[in-house]
This record gives sequence, C-alpha cells and structure tokens, in this order.
Amino acid sequence: MNKYGIVVLNYLNYEDTIECLDTIRDQTFKDIPIVVVDNGSQNGSVPAIEKAIAKYKNIFFIKSSTNLGFAKGNNLGINYLREQLNVDNVFLCNNDLVFSDSNYLEQLVSLKIPDDVGAIGTAIIGKQGFDQNPLSEKTSEKDLTELVNNYEHPDLKEKIKQMLYKNFGDQISKIKHMKKSKVIKNEETVVLSGKDYLHGSAILLTKNYFQKFPGLYPKTFLYGEEIILKVLFEKAGLKMLYVPELVINHKEDKSSALSFVNRANIVNKYRYEGNKIVLQVYGKSLSDIQADFSEVGE
Repeated sequence: MNKYGIVVLNYLNYEDTIECLDTIRDQTFKDIPIVVVDNGSQNGSVPAIEKAIAKYKNIFFIKSSTNLGFAKGNNLGINYLREQLNVDNVFLCNNDLVFSDSNYLEQLVSLKIPDDVGAIGTAIIGKQGFDQNPLSEKTSEKDLTELVNNYEHPDLKEKIKQMLYKNFGDQISKIKHMKKSKVIKNEETVVLSGKDYLHGSAILLTKNYFQKFPGLYPKTFLYGEEIILKVLFEKAGLKMLYVPELVINHKEDKSSALSFVNRANIVNKYRYEGNKIVLQVYGKSLSDIQADFSEVGE
C-alpha cells in the first residue's frame, strides 16, 4: 500500500483544528502521519495546538511566521510529508472538518487509484445537510474574464450590482446543486468531467498528481485554488474521482467579526485576485505552469 499523509491548515480557529485532529485520531486507521500547519496566527493558536497534540504520536507541527495563504500554507505540509516522510498520497483537510465515520480513512486508503487519477473526493456534508461535492460552476475563460472586467470598473454602479447579484446567484446555484447531490447509498464512483470538479475542503492528491506537480499552484492567496486544480488536471491529462459512499462532515468554519458589507467587499476582492490568476493559468502551457512551482515550500 502506498503511504498516505494528512495536512490540516490552521489560521486563528484552533478550536476547530483541535476537534478535527481528535476525530482523525479516533479513526480505525491510525497508521497515518498528520502535519498541522499554523498559518501565522497571532491569537494563541500555537500554544493551544501544541498542548492538544502532545498526547498524540505521529502529529507534526509546522509554524509559519506569516500567513502564506491557502495554497502555500498547505504546500508547507505537503512538502514535509513528501520530503521528510516519503508520503505518496496527501489528504488536504480543512480544519473545520469532522470525521464522523470512524472507518472513513480506512476506506479511503483502501481505494484502488487508477494511473490517470490525480485526486479523489468524497461526499462532504455541510451544515445544511447537503453534499458539497462535486462543485459545478461556470469556470470558463469567458466567464472569469467577465467577472474580472466587472470588478475593474467600480465607477459603473450597474456593473457592481450585476457582479454582486452574480455572486449571490452563484451561491444560490451552488445550493441548488448541493440539493441535487444528496448522498445516495451505493451510488457508484464517478469520474468527473465537463463543469464538475472537486471541492477543496477535503481532497486526496495522489502520487499521479505529484508526478506532475509538487503541490498546490503557489501563486494564489485565497480563492481560485479549486478552479486552478481543474485547469491543471485538464492540461496534464489527469482525472478527478468522486466517491459518494465515503462521507465527511463540514462545519463550514466560524465567520469573522466583520460586518456583512465589509466581509462581502473583502471576499469579492480576493475572488477578483484569484480569478485573475486563474485566467493567467488558462493561458500558460503545462511546462510554464510547472515552472511556477519553484515557489513551493518557501
């Protein structure tokens, strides 16, 4: 069996991180190293996590002095698992996930991975009770270019309204899709195609992926990572596998203390930056994309 490892990225919300780790250690499959990466938290996360993991073996703690963002923060953990522990397949796990099924990991590592599969996702049940996998959104160059252009013209109030309505519409569309995606027992494993791609909160990157790329695309900070993965898979000839029989729960994190208006502005800005980077990736060759990974592990 190829060796597996887990990366859990923490930023500020150490309570959820500790709960997530506790549910991982309660799994029937225990022979799996876990790397926790603290992404520059300044709120007491580090001592709280250090105290919590002292009772466990096989948990490694990396402390970044600054917030590197989602991709590069996870890459710290990926790099440690692959370089220091010779791990082949890495499960990226949001810190607000709960492993309610004690056999989840045992079943996950028992899956046969075809040579062309670069990632595996399972059912991810959110707080509303719907499966968040797979995502199915408009991610073409045309769609993303429209979003970027709308953001870059803030003087046009109507376009801003359209952009905000588009974001709300995307959320409604996503909820409708999730309603259609309730877990069906014994549903067969699916190879994703077309607009569908895997949710990034719980995703297994396989050794086939790492033969092409050493980690997540490192040029984003927040937002865009999942779409970039979809683009990378298309360019590299890799496939995403969705396994609905396996189920994990997603608490969907605690919201920040920002007001809705301020939060919406910040989220839209990050999405804009992420969409710009996605468009850049669309326009690059596979070799140029691979060259961008020189930043992994920094």
